[in-house]
Amino acid sequence: MILTDSSVIIDHASGKDAKLSVLMPTLPVAICGVVRAEVLGGARSPKERRTLHGMLGAFRQVATPEPVWDLVGDHRAKLRSKGVSVPFTDVVIAALAMDLDVEVWTRDKQFILIQQVLPALRLYQEPT
Repeated sequence: MILTDSSVIIDHASGKDAKLSVLMPTLPVAICGVVRAEVLGGARSPKERRTLHGMLGAFRQVATPEPVWDLVGDHRAKLRSKGVSVPFTDVVIAALAMDLDVEVWTRDKQFILIQQVLPALRLYQEPT
């Protein structure tokens, strides 16, 4: 399984990168609740929201177990102590991925900053 960040989902939904339409069906991609919320939060109309709901339904949905929330707090504190400020949602995704021992597929640079402080975070390397 590859935990997929909203940056990839948004690019896929917008059709910005044709490669994603070919690559996505070949990979064991999954999303978690915060990714779902981020993507749906960007809908500009009821029609777009329905389209996003349909697209998100194609992904495996991964729940965030209760103990992961303590890890999120611990990871945020460690990142802050190292001077790294990243969005809360990205720390949630990173913590869940580390707990599940899976890679994160992202196009956001913040995850590289997280990985520098939390080297257990594995990032999926998108084929070129």
